This record gives sequence, structure tokens and C-alpha cells, in this order.
Amino acid sequence: MSICINEREFIDDLVWVKYSLDEFQFGLSFFLSGKVRIERHGLTDETDESVGRYYLECNCDIKETEWWKAGEKFSRIYLKIEPQEFFQSFDEEELEQIPISLRQALIGDKLQPYYHQGEITQQMWTVLSNILQCPYQGLMKRMYLESKSMELIMLHFQQFQEQDVHNHRFPARDLSDIDKIYQAKEILLGNLENPPSLIELARQVGLNDFKLKRGFRQVFGTSAFKYLHDYRLEKARQLLVLGEMKVEEVAFRVGFDSRSYFAFAFRKKFGLNPKQYFQQRQKSV
Repeated sequence: MSICINEREFIDDLVWVKYSLDEFQFGLSFFLSGKVRIERHGLTDETDESVGRYYLECNCDIKETEWWKAGEKFSRIYLKIEPQEFFQSFDEEELEQIPISLRQALIGDKLQPYYHQGEITQQMWTVLSNILQCPYQGLMKRMYLESKSMELIMLHFQQFQEQDVHNHRFPARDLSDIDKIYQAKEILLGNLENPPSLIELARQVGLNDFKLKRGFRQVFGTSAFKYLHDYRLEKARQLLVLGEMKVEEVAFRVGFDSRSYFAFAFRKKFGLNPKQYFQQRQKSV
């Protein structure tokens, strides 16, 4: 684990587009001052990250667009975790106590995108203050900060469990519904060329369409087919970067029947039409 204290202030309004294809971030971010609006394409709609809030993220293969306001000081404490090393010390029974949607992010050899936002509690504020005012140096400082980091992780898990119990996200008796939401996502991403309708998708995972729509937005921050649309475009971009397929083949591979609509949607998301993007990437190789 590592702890970073970030502070930023811009003299002009800024729109910052970031690609995270070669590295990932997994950790907890606590906002101490300021505000930024961020869209994690294919994972969340635009969300405000501001003082008093925090999130747990697994940011891998996700494009981000950030909107920063001039003259606003932004500061946060970021706790970065190496997930495979951190969680390998947990036995099977202990892993069962981790929020199921987070466990989904850790299944398999490749990390899966994940995002959950919460409120900084009074206990969290106390721990964050302790980190900022750490009275030790050397080895004692490292031990102190490690203990405070573990305390923040524990408080996050505690808040997540309390939200379930108090029905803020899903009733405790319906935790299996979250598994069904993730199953629905996998079905969509496994059928890019011919995805099922919402009603058929709901039937396949054993939910009614209303619970699927509501649940998908609660878990992923967007609708099922907006998620699919953004995933298709991101997959298309990656295929164009590889340069092994023509534009028409890429469009068909990710499920666009109309080349003109594919070009329109791609240009709207990335600022260039597919052919221009392909040519630009080939020149930079």
C-alpha cells in the first residue's frame, strides 16, 4: 500500500481526457477540499467528486474525462492498494465478507473496472486528520500510517455493510440480485453483435425489467445499453489501435450495423471519425 496527498489548482478551466490502458489504479480516494466532475466512460455517468465524499475504484482500461474549474483548490488523500498482494492473505471465509461487487472486480487473472462512492464519516475524518498530522518519523511513521490505512479500509467495508442493512442500495435479503446484475453485464459484453433486449436480458438473469434497469444504474452508474454502447466504442478504439482490421470490420465486430452511425458515435466520443483515428495512430507507431 502507499498513501499520496494530492493538491491541485488550475488558473483556467480545464477538460482533461485520460487513457488508462497501460496501468491501473486500485484504491480509496478521500476528498478534503474542492470539486471535480469525472466521467468514467463505460462505467459511470458524470459524477461529482467533492469535499466530504470518497470512493473506492478499480480503474483499468477505462477512459476518463475530467472537468476542472479555475481557481478552486482541490485536495485529497489517496490510498493506493496492490489488490492481488493485499487480498491474497485473506482466506476464503474472510473474502466472503468483502462486498460482492468488489469481489467481482478481483475475480480471475485480469482486474475488472469497479467504482463505489460513499460519504466520509466522522470516524474517517478523524483517521484522515491523524494521517495529515502524523507525529512520527522513520519506521514508526510507516507503522503508524499502515495502521491508519487499514482502519480506513475497515471503515469503508463497515459503511458498505451498513448501507445494505439500511436498504440504501439493495435490501440485505436481495444481495443475490447484485450477482444477477453482474451476470447481465457479462451477457451484454459477450454478445456485442447481437445483444438481447432488456426484457430478454432480465428473463435470462431472473429479474424483472424494472429491477434490472434500476439495479444496473445503481451498480454501474448508467443504463445497461449506455454501458454497452460505451463499451462497444472503447473496444472499437482498441481494435483500431491494433491496426489489424479495416474500419468496416471493426464496426461489425463490436456490433454496429450502420457504418455511418458507427462513425458518428465514434466521432462524438473520441473527437475523430474511425478512419482518421486509425490513420493518426498508424503515423505515431
